[in-house]
Amino acid sequence: MVSRFLLMATPENPMAYLLEFSLRKIERERPEIASDSKYMELKGQLLQDADGHFREIQATYATVLKTQCHCGGPLEPVDHDFGRSGGMIYDSVVAKCRSCGSAQSFQFPKEGFISEARSAMALRDYLQRTYGVDYAGVAMSELQNRSLGGS
Repeated sequence: MVSRFLLMATPENPMAYLLEFSLRKIERERPEIASDSKYMELKGQLLQDADGHFREIQATYATVLKTQCHCGGPLEPVDHDFGRSGGMIYDSVVAKCRSCGSAQSFQFPKEGFISEARSAMALRDYLQRTYGVDYAGVAMSELQNRSLGGS
């Protein structure tokens, strides 16, 4: 089961890669976790949801790149954020026209973001409650190390 999810955790999918890298670090430090079936189930669900969210983001960018500006020029995404309106979470992308420089905003509902967040919280809570492991802290530490040029 897990080997299927490891295929998603590649450098081309940065979030799943970071999640998998952090979880492997925890598994090395606490080998008993790797044989816990509930952990493996939660890990598999998180990686699957991270992959779905990543595919949503790819589709969002593909849509923006296929859209032309009012002047006919090509659009290029320049900013990406999440927002909330009326109870719905949106993926917001700001694109700038390469020809005239005008900006356009696009919003797409994001179910994958919600699923990934729920899965991440379930895994975080399980690891904290069962093993006293701060998974979120490990993942944030890895993210900070990578952004500072660490490995």
